[in-house]
Amino acid sequence: MLSVSELNAQAKALLETSFSLVEVEGEISKFRIQSTSGHWYFTIKDASAAIDCAMFKFNAARINFIPAVGDKLIVSGKVSLYAPTGAYQIQVSNIRKSGEGELEAAFAALKERLSKEGLFDASHKKQLPKFAQSIAIITSAGSAAQADMLRTAQDRFALCKIDLYNALVQGEGAPASIISVLRAADAKGYDAIVIARGGGSREDLWCFNDEALARAIYATKTPVISAVGHEIDFSISDFVADHRSLTPTAAMIDLLPDICAIFQSLDGVSDALDRLIKDKISSAQNVLSLAALELKSKSIEPKISGSLAKLLNFELKFKSFIDSKLSAAEHTLSTKDELLAQKAKFFEITKDLVQIQKGGKTVALGELAAGDEFALCSQQLSKNAKII
Repeated sequence: MLSVSELNAQAKALLETSFSLVEVEGEISKFRIQSTSGHWYFTIKDASAAIDCAMFKFNAARINFIPAVGDKLIVSGKVSLYAPTGAYQIQVSNIRKSGEGELEAAFAALKERLSKEGLFDASHKKQLPKFAQSIAIITSAGSAAQADMLRTAQDRFALCKIDLYNALVQGEGAPASIISVLRAADAKGYDAIVIARGGGSREDLWCFNDEALARAIYATKTPVISAVGHEIDFSISDFVADHRSLTPTAAMIDLLPDICAIFQSLDGVSDALDRLIKDKISSAQNVLSLAALELKSKSIEPKISGSLAKLLNFELKFKSFIDSKLSAAEHTLSTKDELLAQKAKFFEITKDLVQIQKGGKTVALGELAAGDEFALCSQQLSKNAKII
């Protein structure tokens, strides 16, 4: 005769031995995260049955999304039994969304085919500019990625002109939207184009695995940076672009120089030039001093004194020339900084002002009539409206 505990223990051992690794597909009907332990407890079901699942925190920490009721998942783990209650369950070690296997296969197939065609070859990659004067950023208007990129660009090299191109960066219409603005930006002659989007799920970023988009990037005349998702996210656009940045913010760091480093470099060049001039003059003085000693007996000291005077005069003129060049360069940078500050102040003052646009043209408020549809546009946002 068996006790309840003994029966449950034997059933647990039998289940874990017979079903040490299973993959089960189903829809989540219940889900909760235990507040103190962080373990996940949920139920998956199909049309006629359900089973409880437990996923411990150390396994759940490796999953890059939080499941929700209604999600269709494939869970991997072992079948077990919770002895205190006799409840039959799956101890889950991994979760993936149903259909991810097909997505990965499609991604690998497209990547291999485009690679064989040469779209990823390093020989076709265009060099990024050392000092970009104009950049086009293609991303979703008002997104966190856009804000981070503009802030980083302002901090690093505010002299660069940046134009924003609004595009869908998620969903079925995203590839066509990106391709449209990419071609428009490529025709404008920018120094570089950045295609950017913040992090998201595999499905959120799937539009960047579109074949038509890959071919459009490959066909551009302008160097293209792909800055999609996070460091661990890879897409077809990353491979075909001329440069891949780990994040949208990193794209600005990869593309723009640091103005502070430039100023320090100029100071270093100035110091090195001063040292070089002093070394050359010192060397020449030593040569002349030796020559003076050797020729003293020939009474040519007046000639040597005249040469030394000329040399000292040359030193003064040369140093004056160098100082004037450095002063001119510093004045130019200072003037551009002041101009940029004025533009930034104007931008700040006018950021909340709006224009009325109808049919793509700016109109006065008095030109609108009842029933007219129009757009209210600020520097960063656009809202559609209608007069009732």
